Amino acid sequence: MTRLVRVEEAAPGIVRLVLDNPPQNMLTAPVRAALDQALSDALAARGTRAVLIAGAGHGFSMGVPPNERDIPDHTPTMATICARLDGARVPVVAALNGMVMGAGCELALAAHYRVALRGAHLGLPDVAIGLPPSAGTTQRLPRLAAPDVGLQMMMTGQPLPAPKAQRLGLVDVVVDEDLGGAALRLAQGVLEERAGPRPAPGRPLPDFAALHEAIARRRETLDPDSPVIAHARILDCVEAAALLPYEAALTYEAAAFEDCLDTVPARALRHVTQAERDARHQLAIWQGTAPPLGQVGLWGWEPDAAMLALEGLYAGLTLRMAAPDSDALSGGVAQVDATLSAACEAEQMDEATRAALWSRLSGATGTGGLADCALVIMADTGPWPARRPAAQALAAVLPQGAVLAATGPVPGPAALAEAAQERGGDTLWLHLPGLVPDAQLAEVLVTPATTPQALASLGVLSHRLGRVPLVAQGESPLLAVVMAGLEVADALVEDGTSPYAVDEAMRAWGFGQGLYQMADRLGLEGVLALRGQLPGGADPLSRPILVAGQMLAEGRPGRAGGRGYYLYSDTTPEGQPDPALQPLLEAAREVLGKDPRPAGADTIRARVLAGMAQAGAGLIRRGVVRRADEIDLGLIHGAGLARWRGGPMCAADEVDLLALRRTLLDMAERPGGDAIWTPDPLIVELIKSGRRFGDLGA
Repeated sequence: MTRLVRVEEAAPGIVRLVLDNPPQNMLTAPVRAALDQALSDALAARGTRAVLIAGAGHGFSMGVPPNERDIPDHTPTMATICARLDGARVPVVAALNGMVMGAGCELALAAHYRVALRGAHLGLPDVAIGLPPSAGTTQRLPRLAAPDVGLQMMMTGQPLPAPKAQRLGLVDVVVDEDLGGAALRLAQGVLEERAGPRPAPGRPLPDFAALHEAIARRRETLDPDSPVIAHARILDCVEAAALLPYEAALTYEAAAFEDCLDTVPARALRHVTQAERDARHQLAIWQGTAPPLGQVGLWGWEPDAAMLALEGLYAGLTLRMAAPDSDALSGGVAQVDATLSAACEAEQMDEATRAALWSRLSGATGTGGLADCALVIMADTGPWPARRPAAQALAAVLPQGAVLAATGPVPGPAALAEAAQERGGDTLWLHLPGLVPDAQLAEVLVTPATTPQALASLGVLSHRLGRVPLVAQGESPLLAVVMAGLEVADALVEDGTSPYAVDEAMRAWGFGQGLYQMADRLGLEGVLALRGQLPGGADPLSRPILVAGQMLAEGRPGRAGGRGYYLYSDTTPEGQPDPALQPLLEAAREVLGKDPRPAGADTIRARVLAGMAQAGAGLIRRGVVRRADEIDLGLIHGAGLARWRGGPMCAADEVDLLALRRTLLDMAERPGGDAIWTPDPLIVELIKSGRRFGDLGA
């Protein structure tokens, strides 16, 4: 315990308690127990005149880990610890540095005085995981600052920089250095002035009318249909501060927290937040091991390459674009220039910014022009066999240890392994999916030979591009899961369900775009190519491809061609249903001998999500990804799924794996379905051992 919370004598009669749980001083159960004991001992000691609370390292505390919220807590809660501070007989000073977030911020606000380094930030982000504050903060904040200040902090989760927090009354002193000395001086000054403790419960509330008006304004902004109830419950708790005695209001806050904690959206949000926290931890490791990016090479000259070049320039990269000849290079550079010029004309950018971006772009002809780059992205297009000569040429000129990353349609594990032979562990695939607008996912596809340095370099590059990197062995988890959903959807369509009904059901569940909208963006030729890589992919009885194949034959290639499942035009860029598709569907059902039986929205969702979970189980079992939450993160950042849904693997855990198995067995009874939808062995194993997807890799 003493290691997690160090107890020091800052001065005679002044005890300093230092949270020491690197790297973020998370308030885990052991840390809370140590802090509560240290506080109890310090406050009970007869010689204690003041207590200081600080955080070791670069930050005060990032709060309670999201994955601890569901664990029954027999250790002191943050509410217990903060209540101890409320009743302290001596002044308590919090010394704040770095990030002061969540329960760490609640601890700071429960202290009587606060001193902060100028770079510190105070925030209450728990609303992002569907939870209100739980340590009495809904009652303290209205007593510490103006009503709108506390509501803004709790309702948005946005952190306040220390100088602003001082102006708003939440911090007493801001210093540029010597935080420990400043906190000690503040405590000594309080003692000299006999100011004594200053607990929030002893402060008056603001005028009731002002508080009520602030709450009412916030209520008007709430979405009454939102499945996340934390925002409304925060307002209820702040209102209770004005209506109930302090202790009763604390009890009300605790009940509101429990109400939110036990909701499906809150569990899903905690699941996603923990996955993102793990991803940030991995990124920190990469950033510590990857060499500086320096100049990044870009082999490509077509529109996709130009867009990637722009993405890199906006991210602050220094780029060299190369092409096989001067004409191709001029065309690629011209596309970059045209986009920058258009941004200036639209007043989205000034000329100085344009010049700064332009200064970081250079050009070269031939693969030799990239010979001095430590990382090169192949952004040319076409099937991999046609691109392989360029890959071989680049591999020949790049220095030892330089990373070669190809982009574009994923060729499949075998082709990826073949591509990696050119440079062994330094060749990877960077998949930047475009299934939805503004996708933020970057799949880094590796082989067993991939070196840690190459992976770290591409992971850091992905982050610089504003993407969330997802590492996978040899194939795209996102496409595998989306294709599984499409297979289920196609079977439903063949049985009589409208593709537009499928999309509506999945959008209502939480996807920003329907499966058939995603298929149109990918292109039906790409959809069929991905199906062909799967076992039995050419067999319409085992994998439904008749409708997609017929659509392609009739000139419906997808969004790029203006016509797929939807019709696209300048006035309807996101597409509109096409009535002319119905005769094609009816003809396909007649060929297959189907008596149309449309499925309802609940059946559509249950089956599509079951198919996605089945695909996810296969990915985990084959070692393509390590954990189920990585798949869910891919769907959120690569397929536009709402965070509060958690993802298909999280959803499978929520409905129970036995129910998932029953749905899959029902789907397996379809002709040819036994080969696809018979429950994956991993699902069977988890059921037998009483575990869930979320337990894997935990």
